[in-house]
Amino acid sequence: MATVASRQDGVASVGQLDEVGVTPGAAARRTEAGRLHRVHRGVYAVGHTAIGRHGELRSAVLACGESAVVSHLTAASLWGLVDRDPVLIDVTVACETGRKIDGIRCRRCRYPDEREITVHQGVVCTTPARTLIDIAGLLGTASLRAAVERAAYLGLLDLDALLVSLELAKGRRGIKSLRRIIVPWLARRDPAPELRSVFEARILPALLEMGLPQPACNAPLLVEGERFTVDFLWAEQRLVVETDGSASHENPVAFQRDRRRDQILVAAGFRVQRITWDQFRHERSEVLARITRAFSRPPN
Repeated sequence: MATVASRQDGVASVGQLDEVGVTPGAAARRTEAGRLHRVHRGVYAVGHTAIGRHGELRSAVLACGESAVVSHLTAASLWGLVDRDPVLIDVTVACETGRKIDGIRCRRCRYPDEREITVHQGVVCTTPARTLIDIAGLLGTASLRAAVERAAYLGLLDLDALLVSLELAKGRRGIKSLRRIIVPWLARRDPAPELRSVFEARILPALLEMGLPQPACNAPLLVEGERFTVDFLWAEQRLVVETDGSASHENPVAFQRDRRRDQILVAAGFRVQRITWDQFRHERSEVLARITRAFSRPPN
């Protein structure tokens, strides 16, 4: 029992236990003795109940059968695309009917194609692309855009896979909004950008929507014998755009370091534009227009 459970975050199904010689009757006796703890009907925690979130997800998959896949908002949380776990665990199953299971929401939608299923952190779940499809009908436009930006920041925004899933998802709720959101990402996607913050993932598509070519993201520069990494670089125009999240304002050491770096870059002939989070929220159009004008002007 311990061997089986150790591979599954502390849980096992009654069928798996039977395979190692623990019959359903023996499982019932061990439950009475406190050696097994029922999570769902036919699914047990072995030895203790502290199975954690991954144990809960594995239990849900085991309880729903072989075809079960963690999906929708639960998969989005598992991938880091949203901040909170939903109250109920979202699972998509192949069959249209089935018993109701406490704590689990069985989603009745098109079962994922084999290309839309993977294993992440030991949990069978939908891919990031399919997950974005599933949550498109559950989130508002702003929240869905934030999920796409989070996927880009985490390196999970596989546009080729997303286009395949979009084609398979014709007619589903929220798909039109998702298509609109990814338009700027599709405009310039080779090579895939390497982003270090959600703020960068929010600004990049906005810059592309302004008609600017894709910059080099987190580009290394050697200036006056010092090595820097700048957020966005258009080398030919010698234009650098840096993002200042709230953390940079609260860190006086980082603030002074960034100003020194700006001075070195400017002295070397680069033009530096900084964008703060508050500016992007409240002066988005003006900020983007200034960057566009700076890009259009020839370097000195």
